[in-house]
Amino acid sequence: MFVKSALLFVLFSSTVFAADSVHVVGLFPGKVVLTIDGKQAIVKQGSTKEGVKYIKPDGDDVILEINGRQKKYKMGSSVSLNFVKPDVTQKTIYADHRGMFNTTGSINGQTIQFLVDTGATTVAMSSIEAKRLHIPYRLEGKETTARTASGVAKAFLVRLKSVKVGTIEQKNVMGIVIAGAYPKQVLLGMSFLNRLKVEKSGNVMMLESRQ
Repeated sequence: MFVKSALLFVLFSSTVFAADSVHVVGLFPGKVVLTIDGKQAIVKQGSTKEGVKYIKPDGDDVILEINGRQKKYKMGSSVSLNFVKPDVTQKTIYADHRGMFNTTGSINGQTIQFLVDTGATTVAMSSIEAKRLHIPYRLEGKETTARTASGVAKAFLVRLKSVKVGTIEQKNVMGIVIAGAYPKQVLLGMSFLNRLKVEKSGNVMMLESRQ
């Protein structure tokens, strides 16, 4: 089933609306997946959860009724009624047909495709990818070794100036560059993930960074 995903922040005063934050994370036929105050909820069309009513889809958008007002929310947009910067930044990632969590991000401002890997100690990439990203791993990296599917390979520990996924960005992240063509994709490992709250439920993974 194809899922249209998005991240939407809506902040309300607790005196008029029970929830502090609502995130629209997925759209299915007849229902929408929301995260209300950090808790995931599936709301059927015409139903209400925690004061949020799902009216109907509108193309790639959704119409919600919150605090008695109906409004169309564009997928990927954000709005704050109190004009307060949200203190939580989230990124929702959906598993592919193999059960792997892939997402687009960037390293040092260069766009790449990540494979989320909680078993990887650091952000890991091949020397081929490092050259494409203009990472001077031979000049600035610390030589080491890494165990791969083919055995032990020469590698370099590096400090990445920035790693970004969605709106979550971290500076000075430890990475490893492995000589050769492995791994095929850049692995988003624990040197990035251990600074976040990571939750997985079925084919949905939520990354959360508190500001």
